[in-house]
Amino acid sequence: MARREKLKNVKKPCPDHEKCIHVINLVIDGEANKDEEAFFYAHVRDCLDCAQYYKLEQSIRAAIRKKLEVKEAPEELIVELKKRVKDSFLNPSDDVS
Repeated sequence: MARREKLKNVKKPCPDHEKCIHVINLVIDGEANKDEEAFFYAHVRDCLDCAQYYKLEQSIRAAIRKKLEVKEAPEELIVELKKRVKDSFLNPSDDVS
């Protein structure tokens, strides 16, 4: 029951949302100092808005990292492309298609 009462109080908008967003981004980026981390962990425990923002921001960044993941090209493709580039410099008038 105490948890339910606590959640009723969490529905209020964050009074210091801009500062919190800044600190949340520092925490996610691994750039927060100890005081900022302590503020963050204490604050998101009681602030639903900031806790939701933190989870959303983490999800967005994870999705971006996954999309930007470096993938290796097949070795055959690399060899063929290098050959074509080399050939185009040696024979610039030839049509490389």
